[in-house]
Amino acid sequence: MAGCDMESQMSGISPQQVRLGFIRKVYGIVCAQVTATSIFAGACVAGPLREPMVAFAQHRPGLLQWGTLIASLLALLLCRVGKDRYPLNLVGLGLLTSVMAVDVGVISAMVSSIGLGMLVVEAALITGLLTAGLTLYTFRSKRDFSFLGAALWPLLFALCCFSLLSVFFPSLRMGWMNLIVSFAGAAIFCGYIVFDTWRICNELKVDDYVEGAIQLYMDIVNLFLYILRILLEIAAKRD
Repeated sequence: MAGCDMESQMSGISPQQVRLGFIRKVYGIVCAQVTATSIFAGACVAGPLREPMVAFAQHRPGLLQWGTLIASLLALLLCRVGKDRYPLNLVGLGLLTSVMAVDVGVISAMVSSIGLGMLVVEAALITGLLTAGLTLYTFRSKRDFSFLGAALWPLLFALCCFSLLSVFFPSLRMGWMNLIVSFAGAAIFCGYIVFDTWRICNELKVDDYVEGAIQLYMDIVNLFLYILRILLEIAAKRD
């Protein structure tokens, strides 16, 4: 980093300008990812992709589950191995965005097929407002949010363990338990948005724009999915 600072000063660019350019690059990539995912999800909610995606999820659930898992792991591997190698890093980034867009699209299509498509829109709006608010708060705050990393990781691990258990015990995904876990998941990823935003502003190297974009994009997508689960559970209780 010292070499980067020295090189920046010799070229007349301050370290602050380099960091600002890095932040703009990360958020430009994230905006492109979120836009692509939103367009695809919109086509699945109220467009020509709804019926094909619902049929695919109903008739090929195993292929959908394992296909998206393997493809996302491959994408993350490509991003990790080729994080400093263009265009391999962008190929991995594009693959990961495509896989997540399909995952979000399938869920959105299934929700829309039961007449609750407006909940997808509401979840997207809430996610956008929360993300904007948390990002602005982190940018303007002078606090050191590095402590969140140690606190959020065990919580995320517990959430993953619970999700794995719910595969074998479906009752864990129902009723008040599902609502509580969904709120917990949303809170965890709100925390991760603050933590990863802080890392982008203060900790990540300027060459780690792919890593920063992946982390923030995954935080936003997971926050959206948990908020959608909350809205679905509340709608079910009203009925």
